[in-house]
Amino acid sequence: MAGISSTILAGLGCLVALGLSLQVSKWRRNYRIALSTGFPVFYSPIHISSVWWMMLYPVLMPILKLLPQSWTSPWLQIAQVWKIWKLGYEPFQEAGADTFILATPSGNMLWSSDNAIVRDLFTQHPYVDAPVEFLKFWNVWGPTIASVQGNEWKAHRRAVTAGFGPAMNRTVWEETQHQTETLAAHWIENDNAVIPVIRYWTSRLALHIICSGFFGLRIEWDNRTAAPLPPGHQIALDAALPKFIERLSVFFMVPQGLLGRLPWKKFRDTHLSFTETTKYLEEFRAQVLNNIEAVTAKTNKTILESIVLSGVTSKDPLPKESVLGDIFFTLLAGHETTGGTLGFTYLLMAIYPECQKRMQAELDDQLGRRPVNQWTLEKDYPVLRQGYVGAIQKEILYVFNPASFIMRKALAPVTLVDSHGGSHHIPENTLTLINNAGAARNPNNWDRPKVPAERSDTLSDSPALNVNPDRWLEEVDGDDNSSSKNRDLATWTAFGAGGRACPGKEFANIQLTSAMATLFKFYSLELVVEEKTRDECSGDEKLAWEKTRDKAIKMMYDDMEANITIGVYKDIPIRIVKRTWS
Repeated sequence: MAGISSTILAGLGCLVALGLSLQVSKWRRNYRIALSTGFPVFYSPIHISSVWWMMLYPVLMPILKLLPQSWTSPWLQIAQVWKIWKLGYEPFQEAGADTFILATPSGNMLWSSDNAIVRDLFTQHPYVDAPVEFLKFWNVWGPTIASVQGNEWKAHRRAVTAGFGPAMNRTVWEETQHQTETLAAHWIENDNAVIPVIRYWTSRLALHIICSGFFGLRIEWDNRTAAPLPPGHQIALDAALPKFIERLSVFFMVPQGLLGRLPWKKFRDTHLSFTETTKYLEEFRAQVLNNIEAVTAKTNKTILESIVLSGVTSKDPLPKESVLGDIFFTLLAGHETTGGTLGFTYLLMAIYPECQKRMQAELDDQLGRRPVNQWTLEKDYPVLRQGYVGAIQKEILYVFNPASFIMRKALAPVTLVDSHGGSHHIPENTLTLINNAGAARNPNNWDRPKVPAERSDTLSDSPALNVNPDRWLEEVDGDDNSSSKNRDLATWTAFGAGGRACPGKEFANIQLTSAMATLFKFYSLELVVEEKTRDECSGDEKLAWEKTRDKAIKMMYDDMEANITIGVYKDIPIRIVKRTWS
């Protein structure tokens, strides 16, 4: 028996040795391939798809930190993908380059913070496309526009884009005005005009607006006027959907069959929000199919109606699971990105009152004393987008890009040209990662405002120190035709470019513009200075305000959390104040 056991152990040892040898061989081959690009190349044992790393990193990180930095730079920093936003440009400083390649046994990863490389990656579709094998987790019900390629992607895109157009633009413009006006009134009447966590409210604001555009459903802020729950439901849609989005990580990690049976509240809540969201989406779809002739004849269709109709009447009809998947993914993308961007906008305008006042002067010049219902998409929206309102939006989308990084994959050999004019030939199957946070803080992309080193260190070198909307006013011909260095920066938005550009880009831009105009035309936002801070400053109001401002700036780095998007969820209280008119 001992001899048999020894033989088995020896055989297993040989298999392990053979497996390791094959992995090392792949690693070396990938390294040689990466060298041909002309970019700096580093060995990395970790690929972004390495499940073992995501499970074991809490145990491995303390050990890896003990190793010499030369052994772990820059791959160890970049392997902590949940910290990408906070790391910013640091991995590229370590690598000594704005673009580098990590060679791993599972394939090569090109990371870039160079705006020229980023633009090439966005615009070389379909040769550079989304790596759908890494995006399957979005398939909660079925394949979505994010997780397919080729003709299947074209069918999904036709279905999703069918709902966006002039009629929907007008809906979102007017609904945003209504929702913002009533939210401001709600804050003043019910919350003593103080808003502790603005992100909570702007996410709900975005959801209210999206529900109008998607479902033709108006959700009010006053619970006393809320419609009763539909038969067969335990919670309302505007409660189920955000809760499910919040718990997506739990949903993906735990088998669906176990979610509703596990005794812990977190799992039960996740299961309830999933089943309720599913019911609502299925019911909305059924309503369209049961009235298909009437819906087809409608001039102004909701986005859901357009997606459902495209799913059954187009030459490439989508199955029910894909229709539900596209509805959810589009809801998710719009709710998270726009809600987060509005949250940063409102908070930063309280931190930078000089920017807020300048924007309000522009609003006064353009809108005058006309009532809100006389503001128009045709006359007012383009002027505001091209002015300081639009500059603030672009600045926040750039510095606080909702997604820390974006993945693309070379489906064929491509050539990328860096910002120095150097050409780099990228082999097929190279995974490319656009580091939004690194690009936003890359000193080679833009000149940072001059902040004393001591102040910057004290405030954690927070990106909130570097807010500068004026850089976008140098543009001359729209997003991609600037005569200045901002030409590269202007392509950098949360919406992408090329074939994979977000189909809801104009929807989001109109929503942001309408929400900013409606709020700041009639109200101002101020940081709340606590009595404790006043006491610490011996009653010096100016010093107390500056201390409050600096605390908020520091929190916009220290307390930034990354989930689906980035956000600050701790208290940074701001106050809404009605503007006075002379």
